[in-house]
Amino acid sequence: MLIIEGELDEPRSIDPTELRRLPAQIDDVSKVVPGRDGSAVWLRDVLAQSGLRPSGRFATLASGDGKFAISVPLQPLLERAMLVYRKGDAPLPLSKGGPVRLLLTGKVECEAPDIDACAMVKGLARIRVTVEREPDVGHVHH
Repeated sequence: MLIIEGELDEPRSIDPTELRRLPAQIDDVSKVVPGRDGSAVWLRDVLAQSGLRPSGRFATLASGDGKFAISVPLQPLLERAMLVYRKGDAPLPLSKGGPVRLLLTGKVECEAPDIDACAMVKGLARIRVTVEREPDVGHVHH
């Protein structure tokens, strides 16, 4: 289950299979992010359906095991993030970051000024839209 909460009119929980019913499907992410596979939806569409409030400036992306969370600026996510949730007709396997994985389009680097590559969270279970940046969990650059 993917929990979407925070600065939204309608916080919600979405089962990964429900993502398939959303509009604007990306049937082959390799056409947008070369070298990656699976099918996805744009994060911006999911947040728009939940009534994203103008006060939302950051998003905390957290893994399902509770060992990792990163807070990043929301605007680059709205421009570049997709939620990969299946491979073919099957759910996205854990070995590929399932059941939901966030991927970013374009060049992605660690500690980049606009958005950190670590935002490509595997096993994504929670997206919390916030006014202020929240503390990261388990995110350390070496």
